[in-house]
Amino acid sequence: MYTGDDFNYDRLILGDEQGHSDALLGIFEAIAPAASLALTALDAGDLPRYHQILAPTVPLSRHIFASPTQHYKAGVVFLAFLNGFQSHFRMVRGVESARSVAHLCDLFVLADQAGVLRDPDLATQRMRSFLLLAGVA
Repeated sequence: MYTGDDFNYDRLILGDEQGHSDALLGIFEAIAPAASLALTALDAGDLPRYHQILAPTVPLSRHIFASPTQHYKAGVVFLAFLNGFQSHFRMVRGVESARSVAHLCDLFVLADQAGVLRDPDLATQRMRSFLLLAGVA
């Protein structure tokens, strides 16, 4: 990892005019589906497609890493739950409670807009169960 800049990674990945890039950062776990497509487009020299795919992930990343930044893991784990990589949204020492229900609702919307929900129907079902457990639905 060359940088911890999870807010401006789209420009860092793109690199300079010689092709030097400081990619690979923490947000890649959360945006892997979009990042894979964007990097494929970049490799093919399709800069408009690269920007089209990656641009919607930037607001999601900024939301996940919002202050207090140390609670970003709750957002990454919540996305893993929504995407079916784990059967629950529980973290060691209850860290999942570091972010509010409203924050996680916004994360869900931003993840959908960024195209990083692998199975939107599953994600919606899991979001509903989360909201029901939180006493919102």
